Amino acid sequence: MMSKALDKATQQFQARQYKKAADTLYEVSFAGDDGEAAARGVLSLATQLRDGTEGSVRAQCEEHIARAERLLSTEERVFAQTRIDRLEADLRQDPVGLARWAREAGLTWLELASAEDFVAAHMRSAMDADGAGGTAAACVIDAVEAEGWRLEHVSSIFRPTRLQTSPLRGADLFMGGDVVEGTDVHLYLFRTARGESG
Repeated sequence: MMSKALDKATQQFQARQYKKAADTLYEVSFAGDDGEAAARGVLSLATQLRDGTEGSVRAQCEEHIARAERLLSTEERVFAQTRIDRLEADLRQDPVGLARWAREAGLTWLELASAEDFVAAHMRSAMDADGAGGTAAACVIDAVEAEGWRLEHVSSIFRPTRLQTSPLRGADLFMGGDVVEGTDVHLYLFRTARGESG
């Protein structure tokens, strides 16, 4: 929805009251949910105004254009980062999907991090299936390799999540506090099966 100030400036522009229209554009706020739409409206109107004016009015239009472009640039960066974060979160939940995406993106190295040991999980699945007379689920490593990757290296690290508390509290980490809780993270490094260096 067009803001009142932008609507007023548009009417002034149409009535060829260019100075008034340029002055009114200062009243258009980019705050709130309609900020991006308001910025696009200001950018459009200020560009039309600039092309039909000169001197101080033209300078005002340049200010309006710059102000709108700054907001739109920030909005686009935030939107792009949000989209990247969502894609990464989705792919991190699906190792095979991540492997497929990485191959299609032309990457030659792939790292998977998991709280679950893929080999141990596959063995448990096979034992459960044997006991229940079913079929074991495919091993994640095999599924990733089926996407054109070759396992190169496996490692495991322990990440502490809580330390033994003391009167020093935050200093525990630096003073050698005792770890009382943590999680294992298993890292799997794959390389494209073609053997290209990354």
